[in-house]
Amino acid sequence: MTVNNMAKHAMLNGMYGGTNPLLGGANSMFGSQKTSAATPFATQSPFGPGLQAGTKPGFTTSTAVRESGKDLLGAIDDRKTASSQYQGTSSNDKTASVTVDNSKATSASISSMQSNPAKLDVKQTALAQSNEGDAMSASGNAVKAGEYSFSIEAGGKTHEFTIDVKEGDSNADIQEKMAAAINEKDIGVSASVSSTKATDDKEATTSLSITADKTGTDSEFTVKDVSGNLASSMGVADATQKAQNAVYSVNGGAERTSQSNDVSIADGVTATLKSSGTTSVSVERDAKSAVEGVKGLVDSLNSALKSASVEDGRGSSRFVSDIQAMNKNYSASLSRVGISVSSTGELSIDEKKLEKAAQDGSLDRLFADQRFGFGARMDRIANNAVNSELYANAQVNFSFDRGQLMFFNMHNSGLLFNLLI
Repeated sequence: MTVNNMAKHAMLNGMYGGTNPLLGGANSMFGSQKTSAATPFATQSPFGPGLQAGTKPGFTTSTAVRESGKDLLGAIDDRKTASSQYQGTSSNDKTASVTVDNSKATSASISSMQSNPAKLDVKQTALAQSNEGDAMSASGNAVKAGEYSFSIEAGGKTHEFTIDVKEGDSNADIQEKMAAAINEKDIGVSASVSSTKATDDKEATTSLSITADKTGTDSEFTVKDVSGNLASSMGVADATQKAQNAVYSVNGGAERTSQSNDVSIADGVTATLKSSGTTSVSVERDAKSAVEGVKGLVDSLNSALKSASVEDGRGSSRFVSDIQAMNKNYSASLSRVGISVSSTGELSIDEKKLEKAAQDGSLDRLFADQRFGFGARMDRIANNAVNSELYANAQVNFSFDRGQLMFFNMHNSGLLFNLLI
């Protein structure tokens, strides 16, 4: 039995809720009977009318694959950060050292310092004032018992201290009391007591020192006796090293002064002055940091292979296969930077070769292609493991809508097959 096109159209209408429903309605094929409304075509299961995914479909990516993907994404980010790190260099470390604050350095300052090293002339370094006390007999007593006062003027303020010297207090005891009183207050200076041990021909000595916390003339201070002669007796009333500012020039320019020995050469690039002299300062890629970033990435890839390989399931196998294929496809490029690929797809590193690749730019070129390169492919695999079900161990359970498929038991259900003609 066949059905013409018009009849086919009528029956299709009926199947999906038209004016002549196949399973009932005003002009039903199977009689006038009350039925529930047919499911609209737009909301039908993607598996076909009446065929739906079960209540517990197995579209799940294993924990091992997801966790491996997360670890891999973290290692990818760490490598990117590590590869963007720079370090400063100085041709004369005794004159100045150079550091780079990668969070503040700009691409312009980095590029400029790489291509045009700066000539740094240091005339003098910045110094902090220091009042070094006399070395005195540790067990002796330079002052009598009593109450003494002295003051320290620093930062535009005067601070007074009172020391109670008791009978039997030694010089060491008195100096410790003075140091404790000064250090108790945050006034921009610090005190310390140093000592020497007794020898066969010399007795033990002790001395008090008062030093500014910062270098430069802005941190100068004065020490004066207020009541008694405690400060002068301990030898700390006069400066033994005066404060001074750093004086330097860059690329033969005008002299500059600084309260500190840390001076800015470019955005995010700082030179620490150590002594008078001349040095050439520049910036270069931090090869060690880049190597550590790649080592972490290799460890993450190998770990992902190991953890997913022990699992059964189509998704886990595909995840492993994709990583192995990626590593083998890029084996030649990896080899050039010191990374070898085994027959099972695992990676191993030749650190010396890898560090050389980081220094000459080869390592950067390995990850340069953001669309089709090794790094881009690895990023896609990791993202799919975490954010999609591409690596799901899929086992879909199907169920049947009995109401929609009840006509399969009817004697004239063969009419449906005519629709396919």
